[in-house]
Amino acid sequence: MEERTLVSFDWALKSILRQKDNFDILEGFLSDLLNDKITVLALLESESNKGYDIDKSNRVDLRAEDSNGREIIIEVQYDAESDYLERVYYGTSKSLIENMREGYRYKNIKKIISVSIVYWKMLEKSYLIRGFMSFEDLTNNRAEIKVERAKDIYAEYYFIQPEWFNDNIKTKIDEWVYMFKHSSVKGELPATNIDSAEDKLNKLKMSKDERKDYDAYCMNKAVYEDVMETRENKGVQKMIDAMKKSGMSDEDIENIVKLSKSEE
Repeated sequence: MEERTLVSFDWALKSILRQKDNFDILEGFLSDLLNDKITVLALLESESNKGYDIDKSNRVDLRAEDSNGREIIIEVQYDAESDYLERVYYGTSKSLIENMREGYRYKNIKKIISVSIVYWKMLEKSYLIRGFMSFEDLTNNRAEIKVERAKDIYAEYYFIQPEWFNDNIKTKIDEWVYMFKHSSVKGELPATNIDSAEDKLNKLKMSKDERKDYDAYCMNKAVYEDVMETRENKGVQKMIDAMKKSGMSDEDIENIVKLSKSEE
């Protein structure tokens, strides 16, 4: 088994990365993801930026600035929910509303960028996915219509799925995905500020109290994942029992279960 020298990134989102001195880690990751120089200005005061418990969303909301001086809201999150896409959509909507005020002019609305690190196989077999608003001409074979200002207004969604990553480093963001997957730095490409992550997220630099909290968090997380897996297995067994009652053959049932698992 490989040695995981760094704390898990979901734990870091709950603790280390909320400290201003460690914003450089988030800046490096986001700069390599968005191919732009991102400067984190501040944490936003929202419910998602409070609390430590395993049952609270591992989400940090940031006020940031790109290389053109444009201010944007970025939320980085890790969670494990069956309704995850709905939660992501709710999160961007909530971030937008929370950062408006009475008398706010619509032209001043800030773009929201949602970044999700997904530690289960939720979407297609890709480790890096981007979603955004697009417009189609319904009178012309659904041809895409370019709306120049749309990219500065509507939310963008990035999904990173480390489980689909084959550990082949081709770009700077691949270095980050490798770290998310293995809790260690491969170091084949000079990813922005990843050396700072390797230093500041090192488990050996944790105090006794920090290590105690981290170990407790990991144990609670493992228990939670076991419960979710048990629930899933019970669901499969219920499906098998129902098919048997309907008179299906063992061979047909086996084929259906195999097909169902292959599509997960």
